[in-house]
Amino acid sequence: MKSVVLQGWFLCAASLAAPAVSHADTARGDAADVVLLHGRIHTQDPQRRVVEALAIRGDTVVAAGSDAEMQRWVGPKTRTRDLHGHVVLPGLIDAHVHPAESAQDLGKCSLQDRMLDPAGLRSEVKRCLARESTPRSPWVEVVGVNVSQLTLTRRQLDDLLSDRPLLLEDASGHTLFANSAALAAAHIDANTPDPVGGHIERDRDGIPTGTLRDAAGDQVLAARPSRGLAYETAQLAKAFDGMRAVGITSVQDANVDAHDMVLYKRLYDAHRLRMRVRGTFGLKDTDRPAAVLIGEAIEFRRRWAVDPQQLRADAVKIFADGVIENPSRTAALLQPYLDESGRPTDERGPTYYSQPHLNEVVAAADAADLTVHIHAIGDRAVRSALDAFAYARQQNGVRDNRHQIAHLELIDPQDFPRFHELGVIANFQLLWAENDPYIVSATTPYLGPERSRHLYPARSLLDAGALIVGGSDWGVSSYNPFEAMEHAITRAEARGQQPLLPEQSVPLQVMVDAYTINAAFALKQERLTGSLEAGKRADLIVLDRDVFVLDPFELHETRVLETYLDGHAVYTAGAPQATRVR
Repeated sequence: MKSVVLQGWFLCAASLAAPAVSHADTARGDAADVVLLHGRIHTQDPQRRVVEALAIRGDTVVAAGSDAEMQRWVGPKTRTRDLHGHVVLPGLIDAHVHPAESAQDLGKCSLQDRMLDPAGLRSEVKRCLARESTPRSPWVEVVGVNVSQLTLTRRQLDDLLSDRPLLLEDASGHTLFANSAALAAAHIDANTPDPVGGHIERDRDGIPTGTLRDAAGDQVLAARPSRGLAYETAQLAKAFDGMRAVGITSVQDANVDAHDMVLYKRLYDAHRLRMRVRGTFGLKDTDRPAAVLIGEAIEFRRRWAVDPQQLRADAVKIFADGVIENPSRTAALLQPYLDESGRPTDERGPTYYSQPHLNEVVAAADAADLTVHIHAIGDRAVRSALDAFAYARQQNGVRDNRHQIAHLELIDPQDFPRFHELGVIANFQLLWAENDPYIVSATTPYLGPERSRHLYPARSLLDAGALIVGGSDWGVSSYNPFEAMEHAITRAEARGQQPLLPEQSVPLQVMVDAYTINAAFALKQERLTGSLEAGKRADLIVLDRDVFVLDPFELHETRVLETYLDGHAVYTAGAPQATRVR
């Protein structure tokens, strides 16, 4: 398909009400720059209209309707484009992703989240070492490690590599294995205390074993040598090339610090960002008073208010717990985990905030008009987050801050209606809603059948009135939205596979909403994007097939032909692109 480059890069948004235009007006220069005709354009407006044609002037949609209606926007200089019946959607929005951080893993040795025992892991690490370039890197990092059911001793880690620091990074981002050289470089020894929000596993003598859970890994990661801003910025640009190729035009980076924002700003200053980015400031040293924590978030927002339409950081990230899979078991549960025999243990997972402290932090952020974005995997963490939002409402009244809970792997049914009651957005990563080894081997045996009936309960929350938005959590998993949509509907890894709780399936339209207008609302940019209506930016994608009539098991095969941001083609299938990223 021939690409048409639309004009209007970085122009001001038009009025939200576009007046009717006569043929006389178009002759005077009030015509559209481009009119798209003969398509199936899903506007995602409140009526979910599907129209044939779209008129664009500069960076803005000025009208949507039938082919005949759009003729009034055609003037002497208007370019018309025949879509040949292709489906058009608004640009897709990933409401929970980690581009700046995860882009730095591109090119590292990855185990692709495969389940391996220690012997298999050793074999794969040897392959990674054999492929090292010359000169050798001072540190060796292996990413995409599946830690479900995997335990390693410090001796095993040192046997993998002893002369240089070695890191094995969990695919979920919540466990890090470090050999003795890496621990020494990070100054972690028997006297190092557990950080807030993390745990250093130790042997009987108190010596660290090399297994670091959650925030305990940050000290090791900070000790790695820097590869430089130019390299890191180029890595981020590669990641965004790949995201645009699957139709993503806006992201909410779910945990940023100043270094991440520097990378985004470098792309922005070079006019290479070509993505709308909202950062959520990750709260650090969270045992400090709420006023101090949120004071830092307010200053962070002020410092990084670069462009309200493209780069900002007006949200905060809170980790309420960790992950649920064995052997990590750092998700916070209402009832204890089970052991391998199905008997209750005395473990319910750690609490990273006391309830009173979480209440005060959330209320302070709410009063400062910051969106609060809480990571909550276990049912106790979800309830704690909801309780904190209820407290904030009691203290501050009803405010329009679009608070969110992300992941939501396990929710107690008593809490289903509270999302709607409190106006809390359900930020799901439904690519994970399948009977994969994480669920079958590392989760359900340790929850039991009754609790396992409420894993990723998307339909239950939808029926209870919750607003659902979609995110990928990349680099934990694929950022392709069509793969996540497929799993949300089929609840299965592939055709013929046993589904995970098929009664929790949601319709495709719900998932398209989750990645367009609902996600735009969650990011506080619904007046700018999320639908193709007069006055909104021309962020749109052209698909190679009609996803609304596909067998759901074929959704992952959907290809994006073109992606537009602000009316400008930022991806065209078949055109030369920078490195594409899976």
